[in-house]
Amino acid sequence: MIKINTERFGELQIDENEIINFPYGIPGVPFERFILKELIDPVKWLIAVDDPDVAMLVVSPFNYFPTYGFELSEEIASVLEAEKQEDIEVYVALLKYNDGVAANLKSPFVINRNKKIGVQILLEDERYSFKEPIRK
Repeated sequence: MIKINTERFGELQIDENEIINFPYGIPGVPFERFILKELIDPVKWLIAVDDPDVAMLVVSPFNYFPTYGFELSEEIASVLEAEKQEDIEVYVALLKYNDGVAANLKSPFVINRNKKIGVQILLEDERYSFKEPIRK
């Protein structure tokens, strides 16, 4: 177990098996090790283990955008080491936008939940934007 103290979350006990490695990192974030922490279902925190003050709100896009989807390149699939589609989880970052909340559908986080490997990808699909408003 790793124990870390944070301003936002207090003391966190992290089982090393919970740590998700992002071998290519996350653009703009100088860390590779993260955990997912439940906030209020379906929202989670993606927290950097090496600096837990670096954290972002994420959610499964399928809760709000049921037609959302994309295909993984062979390169990304091999990095994730996914043996079947059920091993993969997809999250998108949430951000404040105007008077509400938006999702970054353009750059999802793709995680192999069994092997604890993650990547953030940039989709070229024009249907998706960096700030897609979430409507209630």
